[in-house]
Amino acid sequence: MYSKVIVPLDGSGLAEQALTYAQLIAGSMAIPIELIEAFDILPPAVRDKYTPYIVRMMLDDAQERSESYLAPIRGRLDAAGYTVSTSTLRGMPADAIVALAGADSEALVVMSTHGRGGISRWVLGSVADKVLHSISNPVLVVRATQGSVTSGETSLKTVLVPLDGSKRAEMSLPHAVGIASALEARISLLRVTPPADYYHQNLASVEPRLIASGESGWMSADDLIAADAGEVGTYLSDLKGRLSGDFGAEVTAEHQQRRNAAQVIIDTATAQSSLVVMTTHGRSGLGRMVLGSVTDRVVRHSNSPVLVIR
Repeated sequence: MYSKVIVPLDGSGLAEQALTYAQLIAGSMAIPIELIEAFDILPPAVRDKYTPYIVRMMLDDAQERSESYLAPIRGRLDAAGYTVSTSTLRGMPADAIVALAGADSEALVVMSTHGRGGISRWVLGSVADKVLHSISNPVLVVRATQGSVTSGETSLKTVLVPLDGSKRAEMSLPHAVGIASALEARISLLRVTPPADYYHQNLASVEPRLIASGESGWMSADDLIAADAGEVGTYLSDLKGRLSGDFGAEVTAEHQQRRNAAQVIIDTATAQSSLVVMTTHGRSGLGRMVLGSVTDRVVRHSNSPVLVIR
């Protein structure tokens, strides 16, 4: 399914917290791990102040420090039985990560949302955000927290798949099935639709006029609610049966009627200790999740790992 796991590091313990999940996936799928560290190219203002020889010495020294940093981590993973390689990259971190991973479309990138300097330095709006918005590879985003220790051991018993009924959102399913199978985890399907008051509020002003006009071809709020529930129930039942039959996976399905789809996903993932697998975009429109914005909010605010599929 994946050719390898690429783990961007930056010398910080926060970035290294991604290693736990990289090891879990690489070990369960028997694929190699590639550790990478990118160091910034010196800005023109700095280079102009030094001779090419001095600039080259500075870059060579930075590369040597990077190699020295990655070597013991590689040794630790080698000793644990993983197949590991390392790469030091000259360039802006986000650009270097995207370029290296983009050369192998089947590579999975596993990275922390925070790195050197903590939240103020490497937040989602920085390196991880640029990678997520630029890369075509699947990216597993791990929220790092101050004070956490990278143990190299974790377990995931549930793979949570938020869906909205669109084919685009369902593109996450092969990834969810592959990971669930490798980890011997169950798949939890989740569909979120608006609550009853959403429909009543949206039709409150126009519904009396439609009734008075005798206009046909419209649905009352109660009819919309019933139709939505029926469609969701059929959709989840069919998908659950297909996944269970085709892949033999243990599958559960849940429908929640709430306004804030992102918060429902976050709360469900937390309660189930799940890995969330979702696409960057889904269906938009009345009563549907916009998975572009929902995915963004889940990645930014969830403490659970989130695998983002473009």
